[in-house]
Amino acid sequence: MLLGIALHAAIAFIPGAGGWMIKDSQTSDFFGLFLAAIHGFRMPLFFLISGFFTMMLYRRRGLKSLLGHRIKRIFIPMIIGLFTIIPAMWVVGAYVQSDTKVSTGELPSHDVDNIHVVAAVGDVDRLDQLLSDGVEVDLANQNRTTPLMMAVMFGQAEAAKLLVGRGADPSKRNEFGSSASDMLELDDGTTKWVADMIGIQHDAKSIAAGRTDVAKLLPQPSDASRRLTKDGPQARKLRNKLAGAIATLTYIPLFGHLWFLWFLCWLVVGFAIVALIGRAVRFPNLPASLTKSSWSYAWAIPLTMIPQAFMGTGAMNFGPDTSIGLLPMPAVLVYYAIFFGFGAMYFDAKGAAGSEVDQRMGRRWAITIPLCLLVLFPLGIMAGEQPGGWGRFASVFAQASYVWLMSLAMIGVFRRYLSSPNRVIRYLSDSSYWLYLAHLPLVILVQSWLSDYPMSPFLKFPIVCLVTTGILLASYQCLVRYSPIGTLLNGKRRRFFEQALAVEEDPIEAKLVDAELFG
Repeated sequence: MLLGIALHAAIAFIPGAGGWMIKDSQTSDFFGLFLAAIHGFRMPLFFLISGFFTMMLYRRRGLKSLLGHRIKRIFIPMIIGLFTIIPAMWVVGAYVQSDTKVSTGELPSHDVDNIHVVAAVGDVDRLDQLLSDGVEVDLANQNRTTPLMMAVMFGQAEAAKLLVGRGADPSKRNEFGSSASDMLELDDGTTKWVADMIGIQHDAKSIAAGRTDVAKLLPQPSDASRRLTKDGPQARKLRNKLAGAIATLTYIPLFGHLWFLWFLCWLVVGFAIVALIGRAVRFPNLPASLTKSSWSYAWAIPLTMIPQAFMGTGAMNFGPDTSIGLLPMPAVLVYYAIFFGFGAMYFDAKGAAGSEVDQRMGRRWAITIPLCLLVLFPLGIMAGEQPGGWGRFASVFAQASYVWLMSLAMIGVFRRYLSSPNRVIRYLSDSSYWLYLAHLPLVILVQSWLSDYPMSPFLKFPIVCLVTTGILLASYQCLVRYSPIGTLLNGKRRRFFEQALAVEEDPIEAKLVDAELFG
């Protein structure tokens, strides 16, 4: 959770990073690598740990208690956050951005290397340069949309003509089944939503006129083809409306950085279904070697490569995609379900906690972490530049290997250095949930205050992290820890004098206080 603050604080200092509200005047490529290295393992490790404790709660308290606990700790805070923290982020974003959208035909400065945005605004010179530099003409983004589809969507006839001339395939379809020709009939609401996402103005009349010109460039299906596919005008219109609705539910940024809570809800429901099936079928206990030995890599890495192969490409697109809409992206949900399931199996596998077999995972962290950072991470970054073939395979393999080795190495590090009771770590652990939920509006504000100062980004970045974390810790101590909010997030916490009085009056209470303090 604390790494999440550092991750979001770093985005403003990444040159050419699109989609973020603040672009600092001082940037460095280091922060792009820093973000990718953290993103490559942070949330998978989180879901692995979540699966572990989900199984623990299920075994100790039963399914009904588990579901009640997750509703209280996850679902209710998520709903409250949707009506408080997320709107606060929108307000702060509107305040710091003012009006950063550019007119149609003008390229946002931070997206000069994003071929999809370049095609959408119709910057033919820049588009030609990117293609000459080796960018794939049919490069697909996270929902398999190509640059040609973007040019058609926004009626950029010259850009579409250039792309077709360079070999763009009009028959390609995105994950909603829409081709470039289907973009001609995309409804105005969805088009405006896409324009808002990439930060350009939406001019309905200009787009409609442009689409008329673009239509002349695209091959029209023959009557025989239409009869074969039953793809008449009404069918295409219905399909486009359905695709637009699915895209809206999938990609509209409803949950923002709270998406992980929504994913946990899906995974806990899935866990409950599997648990009920397991009761009926009576599955045998899994051997410890399946999750508590090096043999676990033999199945975990190849299995993780499958959903990873469906996620983003590109030199700096390292790790899983982010899904923040109402409908989770299937590949992303499956990806995190693998880690969640691994954590659940880890708890349930034969071999007592603390035993020799349990201590094996992550014990070679001193070798594993350098291997991840110096070999697998660079391999994944460099191979990511290749859109297909062995380069793509190497990138997917490196990313899947990195996430597992790094995640289990982190378990080894914490087992080695933080396995004993520590009140400071316990306090940070308690506060980290609140810190992550509430951090983003504050991070954006602090970034905006510093963005124009001619100061090294290596000084600005720690300032953003320290100021944000300091304010949030103060708010946790004064406003959250002993309040109903703190009780909702972490359970009831008593002030020191209340604990001391309870211990003085009841010796048994002393043991309960120790158990609470030391977990």
